[in-house]
Amino acid sequence: MSTVKILKRCDVFLGLDDSDLQKIVDLPSCREEIYEAQEILFEAGEKAKYFYVLEEGLVNVVLNMPTNSSQPPKQTIAYTITKGGIFGWSALVPPHVFTMSAIFKEPSKVLAISGSELRTLFDKEPHMGYEVLSCLFRVIGTRFRNIEQLLTTGKRSPFLK
Repeated sequence: MSTVKILKRCDVFLGLDDSDLQKIVDLPSCREEIYEAQEILFEAGEKAKYFYVLEEGLVNVVLNMPTNSSQPPKQTIAYTITKGGIFGWSALVPPHVFTMSAIFKEPSKVLAISGSELRTLFDKEPHMGYEVLSCLFRVIGTRFRNIEQLLTTGKRSPFLK
């Protein structure tokens, strides 16, 4: 499948046409990467350099939940990214630091794109930035509502998966 078609499947790129998507594909950093199950792509607290689109596989985005002071934080799956989903959005939003960790649940293929290159492109092409960030805010909002539900009830909302 072409990289443009992969981007077309993503919620955050819905407002872009093929020529806009091609500009993203043409960024020097845009590349496919392959990972094995249980590999950690990034951890909470690390500098967020790349934005990711999941082509194949599953990725758990993990939140470190505090326990009592004598025990280390408990890792809790905040949500699972499926084919066509995005993660690593912190590369687009200041302060560009990951707040959660990403761990592959199964062998996976991702499209990695430099956050700084995307931000530069959006500065040059404001309509692209507006469309992508508007969609990104909806994705982030849904995920935060899911996390809020998880933290307050201990269960994920079936409507916010």
